Amino acid sequence: MSSSRPPTVHTISQTPTMTSETTNLHTLETNGDGSSPQPHERKQFNEKTNGSNGDNGNAASLTKPQDGGAGKPKLEKFKYSFFSPEMAMFRGIALKILMGTLVITIVVMWLTLPFYWGSLWKSNKYTDKLTVRIIDRDGGEIGQTVTQALLSEKNLRYFITSPSEFPDVALVEHDIVQEGAWASIVINPGASNALAQARSAGDSTYNSSSAIDVFYAQARQETAVNSYLLPYMQQALSAILGQYNARSAAQYLQANAGNATAINALASAPSTISNSVWFTLNNLRPYNQPVAQAITLVGLIYMLIFSFIITMANNSVREIIAPYMTTKAYLTYRIVAPITLYLFIAFFFAMVNLPFKVHFGAYYTHAGGFFLWAFSLFLGMTSVGLATEFMITILGPRFVAFFLLPLIISNVSVVSLPHELQPWIYKYGVAMPFYNASRVVRTIIFNTRNEIAQNLGILLAWIVLSIITITTATWLIRRKAINQHNKEVGENEMDVQQP
Repeated sequence: MSSSRPPTVHTISQTPTMTSETTNLHTLETNGDGSSPQPHERKQFNEKTNGSNGDNGNAASLTKPQDGGAGKPKLEKFKYSFFSPEMAMFRGIALKILMGTLVITIVVMWLTLPFYWGSLWKSNKYTDKLTVRIIDRDGGEIGQTVTQALLSEKNLRYFITSPSEFPDVALVEHDIVQEGAWASIVINPGASNALAQARSAGDSTYNSSSAIDVFYAQARQETAVNSYLLPYMQQALSAILGQYNARSAAQYLQANAGNATAINALASAPSTISNSVWFTLNNLRPYNQPVAQAITLVGLIYMLIFSFIITMANNSVREIIAPYMTTKAYLTYRIVAPITLYLFIAFFFAMVNLPFKVHFGAYYTHAGGFFLWAFSLFLGMTSVGLATEFMITILGPRFVAFFLLPLIISNVSVVSLPHELQPWIYKYGVAMPFYNASRVVRTIIFNTRNEIAQNLGILLAWIVLSIITITTATWLIRRKAINQHNKEVGENEMDVQQP
């Protein structure tokens, strides 16, 4: 019987060795989550099999034939130029990789960069969305003249509010800080009567700038205020008051041409005739910390870059340890490990501000503001960092860098300008991590509108979403790899048990 079945005996004698190699090789080539093994793992595997399989130790001579053999000649290291004939195969591989990368880069570029360009493109066309409240407490000639002239302006959106809604200056200031409007122009009570009395009495203490007060908060968004809001308001008021002053002076001189007493009174109070009505600017929240630019925009980009570095480093670690971990332990590691690292990086990132004297005590105490910003930075870094953790699960380390560009642009596009100066599509920015992190730090260092609870809540929502997506994607990919592993192990066991 045994002599009639030699193939079966031959199979049984070699199956155990092949089963061990197949199992180890599968462990290396499918690292649990579908990732590739590290070079040192392959080296250890080759050394192990070469040292334990006898004749199999000549695998190198079989895969790399010597000169004169049936295969191609073995290439020698450090000997050829890029265009050497011997490098033809490698040139093909290099060109394939580089050309593919070039095409993908151009496609991603054209899909993302226009989105950022569009956020800035027609900002000067949307300035009529910047609201300016007009409060006429005077009710006289000056108040009516200024109000009607401002309502005809088109650069900004001027609108009238009854003085009874804001009976005192404190309420006006509070409204601006709480972003009820971008600015308020208040024609102070008795402005017309005060000018008339100063002219007739020759009051040399008359202050023309006390007639009108302009309230605004520069730190709400310094680019919008400095580039559009403030220049347009100053231009409009200067033109309106310049015309009014010239007309008013001419009318007064004409009416009192023969009145020596009135003319002598003007000589005592020249400001009542030369520049009789003017305005005072009140910057309620000045952008008085230039170094804040490194925090409110550029620093947020650095925050994302640092989190991406952690993602790439963690990916290398996972490729080594993943095959040996249970699914539950592996999922826990995927979430806990990067978040722990973000905590340390965010704290030290926040400390960079201290030597440059960033004032964190505008709303809270200096210490309280600093630690709140460090915590907010941690949440911001986690929200964008876990997003890259999810995408590296889907795209792999080779292509995840292409996700970085749209992630940066989608966040930066809504921070560089307020959404009032952008097309309607950019209103999504109120839900983005960069926008909310920027709002938090503005409140801390400039005492702007406090929506910190809402801002941190949005960052936490991003974190929860990323945890769900990472867990789901990792479980699905790992289940596929485990099923494949079990299938191959089962097939090998059947080969061993075959009679």
